[in-house]
Amino acid sequence: MTSPHVTEPARPLLAICAQIPGNELITAECQNLTGGAPSLERAAVCQSLDLVPRAAYIQTGLRLLASGRNLPELVQAMAQAQHQAPFAADDFRVEFLRLAQENPIHKMEAILAAAEALNAYPNLKHPAHRFLVVAHRGGLWFGEILAECQHSYQQHDAKPYRTSASLPARLARALVNLVAPPAGTLLDPFCGTSSILLEACALGLEAYGLDHNPKMVGMSRRNLAHFGYTAQVKRGRAEACSQPADAIVTDLPYGRFLQRDPAGLLPAFSRLVHLAPQAIYLAEGDLSAQLFEAGYCKVEVLHVRKRAAMSRCIHRAWVDR
Repeated sequence: MTSPHVTEPARPLLAICAQIPGNELITAECQNLTGGAPSLERAAVCQSLDLVPRAAYIQTGLRLLASGRNLPELVQAMAQAQHQAPFAADDFRVEFLRLAQENPIHKMEAILAAAEALNAYPNLKHPAHRFLVVAHRGGLWFGEILAECQHSYQQHDAKPYRTSASLPARLARALVNLVAPPAGTLLDPFCGTSSILLEACALGLEAYGLDHNPKMVGMSRRNLAHFGYTAQVKRGRAEACSQPADAIVTDLPYGRFLQRDPAGLLPAFSRLVHLAPQAIYLAEGDLSAQLFEAGYCKVEVLHVRKRAAMSRCIHRAWVDR
């Protein structure tokens, strides 16, 4: 009689995010890419780590193998985990990450204790398995690194054409990550020098750009060509745009203009609401009232600190379709 198949117990997946005070975008990006929201410990129990490499603010993705309130408890939990469901560990390296300064554990003490508990051969230069000891407020986690942010957006900060108002690539990447997936096509109706279009193209989206300023259109096209991306960029006004897409993502360029005329973007919103079921609008102030008036049924506002006394508003807007 054959023995029944034993299923390996499910081990939680953790995404560890950057810590940037005043940046509510971090949680939103993590939720869309992994299905989990980070706690005060910067870690999220998530559904998948597949999209962590494309992230802007997620640093590392782990499979959690053991946890303990202190180092002896962690070592004991590691032994128990290996006994109940052995995991491959030969050619390993153990690394360390401190999430809370309140945890006094010494880095090398934690690394050596975890390494000795693995009962496997290390390979510090070319490890087949990378493990991480994480010191947090409540104790210690031990897990295997499965994914890391590749920081591929950083290359776009070196785009040849830019202005003083150009969006940083990291912020632009995070904005695109709020909609993709599931979006496969993206429209930026105020594309400027193409910060958002560059990130959309890098992630494999079909991208469309629009700007009323011919100088911006030219710079955007040249920036895209510099990185070998193809995206349609045309001159035109958002209030006359006819390009449909799965999502709109844009950095609104009307800071001073809006102070003089708070309703100045309403014609554009009233047009754009018909072109995509969801939209991300970055602005210097809260434009929720105009977005609701234009026809959006749901608006969520996130804040990203720009300077000590100033935040930018990210509007996530949806259409009821």
